[in-house]
Amino acid sequence: MVVAVTRPTRLNISQAAVTHNIQEVRQASQASFMFLAVKANAYGFGLIPMSQAAVAGGIDGLAVALLDEGLALRQAGLTEPTLILGITLPQYARLIAENNLIATVGSLAWLEAALQYLPVNGQRLQVNLAVDTGMGRIGFRERTELEAAITFMHEHREAFTYASIMTHFAEADAPEVDYFHQQLNRWHALTDGIEMPPLVHLSNSGAAMYHADEMPTDVIRAGTVVYGVEPSRGELRSDDYLEPVLTLETELVFVKKCHEGEGVSYGHTYYAHEGEWIGTVPLGYGDGLPRKLQGFEVIVDGVKRPIVGKLAMDQMMISLPYELPIGTTVTIIGRQGEQENTLEHVGQYTDLAPWEISTNLQERIYRQITD
Repeated sequence: MVVAVTRPTRLNISQAAVTHNIQEVRQASQASFMFLAVKANAYGFGLIPMSQAAVAGGIDGLAVALLDEGLALRQAGLTEPTLILGITLPQYARLIAENNLIATVGSLAWLEAALQYLPVNGQRLQVNLAVDTGMGRIGFRERTELEAAITFMHEHREAFTYASIMTHFAEADAPEVDYFHQQLNRWHALTDGIEMPPLVHLSNSGAAMYHADEMPTDVIRAGTVVYGVEPSRGELRSDDYLEPVLTLETELVFVKKCHEGEGVSYGHTYYAHEGEWIGTVPLGYGDGLPRKLQGFEVIVDGVKRPIVGKLAMDQMMISLPYELPIGTTVTIIGRQGEQENTLEHVGQYTDLAPWEISTNLQERIYRQITD
């Protein structure tokens, strides 16, 4: 991995915004314990800096998709409770245990297979039981097998710690609530009366923000809402209670005055006007920006100006309002003066979900925490 520290392109994570959003979620959900999902490079914001900002902002635990992501957090010195949301191959059970990570398990067979890899008198494996109530992804689907898994862990206390149990809602952020209630009823049918571990977590961002009074537990797994995107994307609530976390900025590295009809970028899909000033910035589709962003208005010198011509791999051009000096800040996502571009705006322009934009932002973009 090469991080481009020498070019003037930065992805900034606002510590103040992260802290504010965590406090908003905690207040709305009355959460006693909050995981933040930092999977997929923290939704593209940056695994390590975003996790550090979240911990500084008061988050209690972190949730990743993969063992490798959990190991990266440990290597960076982050010691908070860390849940692996995906299924890891059982032969890595010892590695999970030795790094004090929580393994998600969806079957008795997984526990039986993992047992052979856990040493006698070694560090016990913390287990999170996943219950499939209707997401259709992973997890126990029958109460008898769920009970058998709990019994198996007790029979092998030297190897396992029953630390956590969860389910995941498919439509908690939708105006229609029938399927949400169907899943909640399924949860009660599968789990009421069985032994519960210290961490019982059903709520994702949508459930935490819109269904807190229906949740049988106050442990939540926050995601989108902490990153500054309203879970329902405005359908159930405006986003004015959140603060945007991500700013993507760069600078003009070349400026030229064009003549009428001069083509710009590959295929000459844009022709300049007489006297038009065109600026070049060091950012392109090789950094994860969609090529459909052509025509989107970025912010330069406090005004919005369009991206002209096709995005190249490492550079793109913008039409300037007038001659501007090299080094002038260009804001792709974020606020500049009275103008603002949000992650949602970029998603709407390209007809992509906000997370399809952010998770595609490549690791070569330098990421940093700002005030």
